Amino acid sequence: MRAVGNSKRGVFDPTTRLMHWLTAGLMLSVFVLAFSIDLATSRASHTVFLQLHRSVGLTIWVVTLVRLAWRNFVEYPDWPSDMPQTMRVAATASEYALYALLLAQPILGILQTNAHGDHVNLFFIGQLPALIEKNRPLAQQLLTAHKAVGFSLLGLIALHVSAALFHHFWRRDDTLTAMLPAAAAWRTLEPRADQTREADAAPSRSVDSGMPNSAHSLN
Repeated sequence: MRAVGNSKRGVFDPTTRLMHWLTAGLMLSVFVLAFSIDLATSRASHTVFLQLHRSVGLTIWVVTLVRLAWRNFVEYPDWPSDMPQTMRVAATASEYALYALLLAQPILGILQTNAHGDHVNLFFIGQLPALIEKNRPLAQQLLTAHKAVGFSLLGLIALHVSAALFHHFWRRDDTLTAMLPAAAAWRTLEPRADQTREADAAPSRSVDSGMPNSAHSLN
C-alpha cells in the first residue's frame, strides 16, 4: 500500500518494489520456520529451525530499516484519484503498523533468546552478544509478547493482501500493479479504471454531438 502520493509516476521505483517483495519472501520463510520448530523430529533439526528463524527475523529487521530510510529519497505514486480520504488514512495506518511490528518482533525475539540463556547464532556464522542477562520469568513474558506480535503480523498481512486484491478486482485501480515486479508491463496490458471509464464515455459523447469519432479527430 502507498503511504503518500507525491509523484506523477504510476509505479513504485524498482528498489522499493524489490525490498517489498524481499520482505514478503522473508516473512513467508520466518513463519514457515516458526511453525517448523515445533514439528522438528530431533534436537538437531529443532536447533537448525530455531537459529534460522532468528536469523531471518533479524534480516527482516535490517531490510525494514533500509526501507524506511529509502522512503526519504524517493517519491511514491499518487493515490488513485477517486480513493476516499478514509481509505487513504486506513491504508497509511495499516502500513505504519506493519513497519512498527516488523521492527519490534525481531527485538522481542532477541531479548527472549537472551533472557532464556541462549544466543542468536546468525546464519551459523557467529553468535551475537547478549543484550540482557538470563532471566527465565522474563523470557516467558517475552515469548508471550513475541507470539502475540506474530499473530498480529499475520492478521495485518492478511488485511494488506485483501486490500490489494480489493483495489485490483473491485475498485480496478493501480494500487496492486504499482508494486508488481513488472509493473510497467502489467499496466500496458491492463488499463487504469479511469482510462477505461473515459474510453467507454467517448462513444456516447460522439453520438450526442451527432458526429462520428473520425470527424472529431479531424477538427
